Amino acid sequence: MAQLLRGSVWIGRCFGIRVGIHPSWLLVFALVVWTLTSSFADLGAAHALALAIVTALGFFGSVVVHEFAHALVARRFGVATLSIRLFLFGGVATIATEPPSPGAEAAIAFAGPLCSAMLAGVCGLSLEIVRHTGGEPHFALVLMALAAANAVLAAFNLLPAFPMDGGRILRAAVWRLRGDHAAATRLASVAGMGFALALGLLGAGLAWHTHHWESLWYVALGGFVSIATIQSYQRARCEGCDAAAGGSKGAP
Repeated sequence: MAQLLRGSVWIGRCFGIRVGIHPSWLLVFALVVWTLTSSFADLGAAHALALAIVTALGFFGSVVVHEFAHALVARRFGVATLSIRLFLFGGVATIATEPPSPGAEAAIAFAGPLCSAMLAGVCGLSLEIVRHTGGEPHFALVLMALAAANAVLAAFNLLPAFPMDGGRILRAAVWRLRGDHAAATRLASVAGMGFALALGLLGAGLAWHTHHWESLWYVALGGFVSIATIQSYQRARCEGCDAAAGGSKGAP
């Protein structure tokens, strides 16, 4: 993963963790702003653009908070987080070592979606307050968009496809049952590969039938997931080979 995110620009530190932006993030930020501007078109060009930028910044701020939830829970288990970066497909927290136990793995992985779900709830509750008090309608639009985006972020990350959060929870469950971290990683990686293939086929099929290029985003996302999954699978195989070699050396 670190190799894929080379060239990131570091913008500061929070809780002692470096926060950076990969150049590819600028592309998705522009895409989100463009999409939101179209959605807010009835407000007039200037207001629509301003509201789209505020909403996009709020969404990506939510992604950073999601990653910090992972990082802070990881810290409680003695796992240091080296950095948090925004890039083309969202955000990623880079940890120094693997979690020490299945329970720690599951807790760290679940922290992000839980945080996103809580943000969705807070935005949804705030939206209802604004509506009932006759507050600023533009602010209500921002809250509505952020509530929906965080709910989707929480649900999508819980899909059992490694290396997403749901896939890490799956790995923790298999690790707990089998007592073998490498084997659990391999199984979770296979599930991730299947998900990446399904996502790519879905995007290609939608693009073919609807003639909307936006559907190819799923193909790109599937490609990224497959690359990250293959890397994890290869590391797990090496881990298994090293363990086997160590056992052979120790045998009489």
